[in-house]
Amino acid sequence: MNRSEGGRGLSGADRAGRPAFDRRAMQSIPEPLLLTAQLAKHAAHYGVKPAAIDQAGELTYAELWAAIGAAAGGFRDAGVRPGDRVCTAMHPSLAHLVLILGCMAAGAVPCPLNIRLTTAEFTRFLEPIAPALIVADPDHRPRIEGLAPKVVVLDAAEAPRPIAERMQPLWSRSPGWAPLAETDLALIIPTGGTTGVPKGAISTHRGIYLWLASCALNGGRTARDVELFFSPFFHISIVTGWMATLFSAGTVRILRAFSVEQSLEAIDRGATFLMGAPTMFTALRRHPDFPHVDRSSVRVIAVGSMAITTAFVEEIIEEYPRARLKHGYGATEFGPVTGMLHEDFLAGRLIGVGRALQGCRIKIMDEALREVPAGEIGELVVSCPWQTIGYWGREEESAATFTPEGVRLGDLGAIDAGGWIEIAGRKKEMIISGGENIFPNEVEAVLSRHPAVRDITVYGVKDDYWGERVEAAVVLQPGAALTQAELAQFGRSELGGYKLPKTMRILEAIPLTPNNKPDRRRLSQEAEAPPAP
Repeated sequence: MNRSEGGRGLSGADRAGRPAFDRRAMQSIPEPLLLTAQLAKHAAHYGVKPAAIDQAGELTYAELWAAIGAAAGGFRDAGVRPGDRVCTAMHPSLAHLVLILGCMAAGAVPCPLNIRLTTAEFTRFLEPIAPALIVADPDHRPRIEGLAPKVVVLDAAEAPRPIAERMQPLWSRSPGWAPLAETDLALIIPTGGTTGVPKGAISTHRGIYLWLASCALNGGRTARDVELFFSPFFHISIVTGWMATLFSAGTVRILRAFSVEQSLEAIDRGATFLMGAPTMFTALRRHPDFPHVDRSSVRVIAVGSMAITTAFVEEIIEEYPRARLKHGYGATEFGPVTGMLHEDFLAGRLIGVGRALQGCRIKIMDEALREVPAGEIGELVVSCPWQTIGYWGREEESAATFTPEGVRLGDLGAIDAGGWIEIAGRKKEMIISGGENIFPNEVEAVLSRHPAVRDITVYGVKDDYWGERVEAAVVLQPGAALTQAELAQFGRSELGGYKLPKTMRILEAIPLTPNNKPDRRRLSQEAEAPPAP
């Protein structure tokens, strides 16, 4: 038997049979965890495969990689330097996707703006961020003029032209790749802003990479997927959505806005991955063409933003027979951190948001930051490797939220002995009625099972007697009828009487925040407004 110097054989094991120490491995430098590095590999391995498609064109992985470099060069030529913030005020599109990735590749920090805000709201949000450049499409130019030292408008962003023309003037024949480190800042995403001015949550390149890796692992993304993306670009769905699909070498089909007709067409043409709020899937189901659409290609439906009802789950399972349904809990500050599996739904387990994902630590703590016993309600404190690192330019709010114990958003919930997590609501949403604490999510979880209920949101309304009274906004199943007394009677077996709605409003749809969550503040304000004369 041949032996190498030091008594080790060709097998790399010593005389005791233990693996040999390989000095070359110690000398190698690990490749940094960067989304751009992942896309470079895909350009080499999946060059001719479609990466992203919108209504005006498509790019293969090789073309996407070239476009990212050209956009990075365009930012460089426009005077953008590494570390600069670049905001975008645009509809979802292929050009918008390339802009965000090109900005990251140039070493700058993209920040997609919530295009539903007013100019005054833009001004307050942008004050601490101080962008060097804002990129807009023609629709949004009027609202962002003067809000940055430089504004660039992509007049042809949505035109059916080659990507080089759609990206003008932010396009260069000389790529602008910047050297990137994992710890460099990579992305700013606005928070929902339901209680004031939105804040910009900051991710590093490493954080984004690990977030995407978790989405691929826990969300089941594969290179065979075709994701139908119909969410806005100013939401964490760009990370959990199209970025995760590109990370996994899948194909993403981008809609300018949610459209029932275009969504059904994409499903019929073979979309495999759908992600959105329950209201969107309800809209698809109600379209007269829905029964004729081939839904057999859909293999994953990820539902977020709102609680889901028994009727919704049953319909999804029946109407998408090959799909696996996924649900969970997450936030702009840390992305998805829990998961409910398809098997949980099949077992009839609807209350809660599942268990913590791999790598996540979720504790339930009291006001003194002591862990509470299993099953007791307290504040969720979350830690995960991909969480954001703070709010740009808002040091006090960052310190209060991003603590040594974990990220604290004021969400309330409980964890049972088996690790199953239920969300009770937010501290600011908690209703205090007659001196009793009432958690809207707990009430919704029970009342949503009434067969006449399609959607339900519970909120507090100022009341001279109770302080706050519990009120429910209800969307009924087609053809159903329901009274407040009937709804209260249904919930009486599982809920204390003080938790039951004292008033009820029947609505056509639940109003949503820009992040597709029930807008409880708006519902409360509407209920408290004096009747119209």
